Amino acid sequence: MAITITAADVKRKAMITSSEYDSAISALIAEMQPALEYSIAPEHLSNTADANLQAVLKLGVLEIITGEFLEQLAREAGAAEEFSVAGLSIGESTRQGADLIQQGASRLAPFLRSVLPMMSESTTASNTADAETVFSIDQEVW
Repeated sequence: MAITITAADVKRKAMITSSEYDSAISALIAEMQPALEYSIAPEHLSNTADANLQAVLKLGVLEIITGEFLEQLAREAGAAEEFSVAGLSIGESTRQGADLIQQGASRLAPFLRSVLPMMSESTTASNTADAETVFSIDQEVW
């Protein structure tokens, strides 16, 4: 893996100080990081000479993993306790993880494989170099 994400990185981003979740965070990193790295276009991932690009990629991956961890924490029993009186709610925000995942996804969006042109978009419809490409109205190009 070209990008290095540690449990300490995720804990810092999630503002967690205890080591209670270290094994869960490490398992989540091992599960998610290879898939996230695979979704990044190889030319960006392998461009280790560009430190700024690598920093953006690492931050995006870190945000997505941390957001998923926060979402898992929110699903624990008792994590979503909330007190409401007359329209005023007091409790933890349930959108923290989802917002962080969206932020990381937006950060990585320009570098993903899916942004690359499809093969049909980057090849010509005709391979005759000297002929003029003319299609009749009843011919199908695709």
